[in-house]
Amino acid sequence: MHMISVRISKKKGLLFLAILLLAAGLIFVMAFLDGAWKNPGGKNEQRISFLRSCGWEVESEPVETREIQIPETFSQVYKNYAQLNEKAGFHLEAVAGKKCMQYVYKVKNYDGRDDVYAHLLVCDGKISGGDLSTAAINGFMVPLRILAKKN
Repeated sequence: MHMISVRISKKKGLLFLAILLLAAGLIFVMAFLDGAWKNPGGKNEQRISFLRSCGWEVESEPVETREIQIPETFSQVYKNYAQLNEKAGFHLEAVAGKKCMQYVYKVKNYDGRDDVYAHLLVCDGKISGGDLSTAAINGFMVPLRILAKKN
């Protein structure tokens, strides 16, 4: 039986460890930016924390909570909504056919407006989509956040 022995200096060992940790961190960040990271949303605090991470300050409790059914096959309206959600890193196709909870929060910091609401879709305890919108006559619907596009 042959044994191979490798001797490295403390400096080289620390450098190797630093490179290894950097690579692990880079893999984690890439997974997060790629949407592989799932946002927990089963608890009110988690939903509010998520909205804060998107830059939105909301009331401490939802103004509306209801169960909704995501259709198996998307109509054109749902296809448009799915495209809006893709800009925020969500893929509604992944929850097609599922029952989800919709939580509606009043947004307190949208350009001085008091008629803007954040809608969150939570499926299987994870935030799976949503939007910011207003029902005003000149209303709008926009993604919760805009992720940088990949080249």
